[in-house]
Amino acid sequence: MQVDSRALRKVKEEFGVKRFGVWGFRNVRKVYNWNGVILEVDVAKFEFGEMYELECETSEPERVKKMIEEFFTENGIEYSYSVMFKFAVFRAGKLPLS
Repeated sequence: MQVDSRALRKVKEEFGVKRFGVWGFRNVRKVYNWNGVILEVDVAKFEFGEMYELECETSEPERVKKMIEEFFTENGIEYSYSVMFKFAVFRAGKLPLS
């Protein structure tokens, strides 16, 4: 893709940069109806690993949080609460530690 940008032109001229690359990550979202709530499950795939994220918009967050935590615990699923946005993880170049 060609982008005409004054800033990029200036960088090319001043620093002799020939090419620019923009990398990213792939995010796939699936939506599930589970026990009467809608869950959005994201899988973010980076060059350095995968990260899963679960979101649920509800008027009863504490009740749903408890349901999800119990499900994870009963099924031996390790989890932690988000400390970084996906784009911040991408910029850091590594998955956050649990």
